[in-house]
Amino acid sequence: MQMSKHGSKKDQQKYAKRLAKIDAEHDLNSNSRLHHDRSRNPIGNKLPNLKKQRHWATTLRAGSLIFVFGIILLIMVYLVSPISKVDQITIVGNKQVDRQGILTATKIKKGNFMWQTLVHGKQINRDATAANPEIKKVQVKMAGPQKVKLTVNENKIVGYLKRNNYYYPILASGHVKKNKLKQPQSGQPVYDGFKSTKILEKTVNQYSQLSETVQLGISEIKFQPTNNDEQRLRVFMNDGNEILIKYSKLAKKMPYYPSIAQTMSANGVVNLELGAYSYSYGTKDH
Repeated sequence: MQMSKHGSKKDQQKYAKRLAKIDAEHDLNSNSRLHHDRSRNPIGNKLPNLKKQRHWATTLRAGSLIFVFGIILLIMVYLVSPISKVDQITIVGNKQVDRQGILTATKIKKGNFMWQTLVHGKQINRDATAANPEIKKVQVKMAGPQKVKLTVNENKIVGYLKRNNYYYPILASGHVKKNKLKQPQSGQPVYDGFKSTKILEKTVNQYSQLSETVQLGISEIKFQPTNNDEQRLRVFMNDGNEILIKYSKLAKKMPYYPSIAQTMSANGVVNLELGAYSYSYGTKDH
């Protein structure tokens, strides 16, 4: 009996150790799974956020594409629609050239596409100035959905060239128009004796630099060179005086004339070729 009891106790101890070992392994496995689950939870928590981010990114890309294609579609519709064509043309700044002359030179007309008219503004300006010398510059602007505004700068008429008893308008650029008149229009000087186009252009350029007051006081500019002065001009004034001056010095010296004229007791000649002095008619040969 004692032997059996002793053996029974040993068996109980072995069984208890085995249970303890099993419990320890179970606890170890449980802790390992718990640690693994905890390490997986953050990824699981991030998944919904990643899905939302991807959804918004996809929506944003799709929205951008729709917007871009929508704009392109609107532009295409506009280009082929009637509202993309010129319906009204306003012209300002012209005095010498009439409306039809400007439209002919610029080739702008109703029905032209607005975008073509605006994009080719510089070319229109070049074509217009080449077609009509009286046009110095044309600026093309959009004044409304179907409205074009043309701002014109002109080469003004600065005098009339006398040739074979006819008078031809001279523009500020020095260009002489082909249309001839029997009489010059008042307010502009007559240019006489000019056979060289270059000398005429230089003289006109000098004249254009004078103040309006001095310009209005001139009635005639005559090219009359001498052996001593190949550039000499005889400038006849509306007040009865006469000026001798080089054409290359016209802009520089003519502004002195009004003050010199005030000191003259009688009509005569003001010599501005080399210095600046005056004398009455009949006292010297000129």
